Amino acid sequence: GSAATDASAGERDPANRPAGAGAFTLPDLPAGTTFGSVVHEIFERIDTSRPLAEEVRGVVAATATSKMFDGRHDVLAETIVRAMQTPFGGPLGTTCFADIPPADRLAEMDFEMALAGIDSGVMASDVGRVLDRLLPADDPLRGYVGELCDASFDIPLAGLINGSIDAVMRLPGSTRESPRLVIADYKTNKLHSADMAQPEDAYAAHRLVAAMAEHHYPLQAVVYGTAVYRMLRWRLRQADPADCLAGIVYAFVRGTRGANAPADAAGRRHGMFVWQPPRDLWPRLSRLFAGDRP
Repeated sequence: GSAATDASAGERDPANRPAGAGAFTLPDLPAGTTFGSVVHEIFERIDTSRPLAEEVRGVVAATATSKMFDGRHDVLAETIVRAMQTPFGGPLGTTCFADIPPADRLAEMDFEMALAGIDSGVMASDVGRVLDRLLPADDPLRGYVGELCDASFDIPLAGLINGSIDAVMRLPGSTRESPRLVIADYKTNKLHSADMAQPEDAYAAHRLVAAMAEHHYPLQAVVYGTAVYRMLRWRLRQADPADCLAGIVYAFVRGTRGANAPADAAGRRHGMFVWQPPRDLWPRLSRLFAGDRP
């Protein structure tokens, strides 16, 4: 069934709903890579200095022009506004995408990062070993680390790696000399299914950890983080670049719930995966990619 049908089935017994969740119906939106590309373009074009709801409606109308969006502009705009207003949560507190002015957001940051030569023997599993040594026992990605250390990830990393980061954002209160930066990625994955009693809870914070691991997004995130660390190392004269990386946010857009999104005991919000690894991780990963294996 549709997302809306799935959600209504999960709301038949309000007594079983998680505390603070409130009534919520998942948006009935398409799935697939084309939909994801359009959503990314919408986020890239939003000018947060303008009234948000009006701005998003205008960007959606101008961007979501294919037939798959016929009759869905309103629900898509509402979903984007909710995502923009959902607090990052956890260690990043109440800051949200809507709080970041255009001058403090670098959208679609392309990068090329040099790696050591093939003779260095650096492998993806080495990333897992570095994480295993440096992440605290209660880190949300601890479970994924064991998987990444497995021999199935003895995949060489060499030469050059390139990519595009959805957004690098400067948090409020930053200074030019010592910015606090967040690396953000917008995900349109459909994590719920028709057989779930409460499909909206597929986007609860603890469920997002499993979604991250399933798609190997943590490996993507550490590559992004190391690329930004290296950029800062070249660009900053005074501040330690590792101190400037405040965290990583993966926004699972379908399940974001707005300003009053339910939160777990650690303040992590529905739809937002937030990660703040120890500062020592970034210089160590940079050395690893240069050939210094653990």
